[in-house]
Amino acid sequence: MKRRTLIKELILLSLLVAILAGLPLGIYAYDRHVWQERIPAGAKVFSLTGNTQLGWLPGRVKGYDVVGIEDEAAKFSRPLFVVDKGDTVVFKLGSSDVIHGFSLKDFGIFIEDGVRPGKVKLVQIKADKPGVFVFSCNIICGDHHKNMKGTLIVRA
Repeated sequence: MKRRTLIKELILLSLLVAILAGLPLGIYAYDRHVWQERIPAGAKVFSLTGNTQLGWLPGRVKGYDVVGIEDEAAKFSRPLFVVDKGDTVVFKLGSSDVIHGFSLKDFGIFIEDGVRPGKVKLVQIKADKPGVFVFSCNIICGDHHKNMKGTLIVRA
């Protein structure tokens, strides 16, 4: 009788462990699938990570990657992206520290509900006019908020 109970408990424990381990993997796979459906084919995709002290950083940057970098030692340039007129542009926005906003006012983009750490927010535009356009953080995010800028160049 004890043996049968022990076997049932082991089966239930194994099932619970499989669900708990498989759930994050399933969510990750689903998210990757959904993101790909939301990005049009042929779009120019740029990843940006907001950091209060370093500004917008190209790519996906984790918080622990920037911990310990001194302001004076970190002379990072602002991101610069070049696309052609008519391109569809998708920004994959993230944050490594606090809630940031995103503004590309020449294209009518104002994200005020926040780009949160650990989450990705997609912004899509049609580069329908040539020129030099500045994007920035539009939520006061700290002492170095003024560093939160970058440039999008649309070639004719």
